[in-house]
Amino acid sequence: MDSAASTRPPADSESTDFDPGFQERLLKAVRGGAKITDAHLQVFDADLLINGTKTKVHCYAPSLDAHGRMKPKPLARFLMDRVIDYAIPRKRIEAAQKEMNETGSTAAVVKLQTEARNAFTELEKTGEGGEFLLFALAEAVFGLSQILCKMSLKTSTSMHYHGADGVYASADDEGFLNVYWGESKLYDNPTSAITDCLSSLGPFLREEFGDDASNARDIFLINEYADLTDPTAVRALKRFFNPDHSDAKKLRLCGFALVGFDFDKFPAEGKSGVWEEIETALLKEVPKWQNHVGKRIEKEGLSNFDVHFICVPLRSVEEFRETFLKMLRGEK
Repeated sequence: MDSAASTRPPADSESTDFDPGFQERLLKAVRGGAKITDAHLQVFDADLLINGTKTKVHCYAPSLDAHGRMKPKPLARFLMDRVIDYAIPRKRIEAAQKEMNETGSTAAVVKLQTEARNAFTELEKTGEGGEFLLFALAEAVFGLSQILCKMSLKTSTSMHYHGADGVYASADDEGFLNVYWGESKLYDNPTSAITDCLSSLGPFLREEFGDDASNARDIFLINEYADLTDPTAVRALKRFFNPDHSDAKKLRLCGFALVGFDFDKFPAEGKSGVWEEIETALLKEVPKWQNHVGKRIEKEGLSNFDVHFICVPLRSVEEFRETFLKMLRGEK
């Protein structure tokens, strides 16, 4: 058996009693500050429950400036300013902050910035911009804590990380842990994006835990490298993934999905648009997206799982990808 794929955590010699403060500990791990929805994305429809499922659709669109123009560069800059939060484990961030406080030098933080940027793939057709959007919405907007810092576990910049596009969690006051397996797709066509996104997400929710399950490696990595700095929270988290512990009965597998796709009603570069007109056009398309999400949720056998499905129409997916990569590489 490949030990790197084992889903069973090592024996925990610490207390195995339920931690009543676990919910608060997870919430404390959610990073604050400005939200991507404060200035760069705006909701135009949300909490659309698909009949017969536990899936909710949420729709966001890029904001326009005061002159009615699109703002792709500020959106990319917003993400870049949070690249350390996304790509570097919390323990290393705290160590760099401690060094800065003790020495007055920002050298350790600057090193993390460089390392975080270098963690992204060198591939031109990358979907990592979508994964970054997923992170920006998961923590600050939906209040979910990132529990696996996947970018730090990559072994090569010439390939993508194998596994979920993100792993997030929340807890409730009844002792349940909701683990959200993330998946994102950036395509020019919404139908293809929705289809492929849910096809990729499906196995992470449907398959039983085991060494050959799609989520096996991510579960092993959570047990080894959980991205939490509170040791009590880490011990509590691991108990939910231990099939022999009673807490395993309160582990809920959930989905957190995002698709970005082209939408031709946004103003072209250098042109101005009227948000009210764009919003009207967007709202006409929502039932089509919602209907296709519903069909694919049923097709993938995900009707009984809690899923947040986010639609982000863009002027051009390729423009977003290119702007993101240029910002990442320090190009103008």
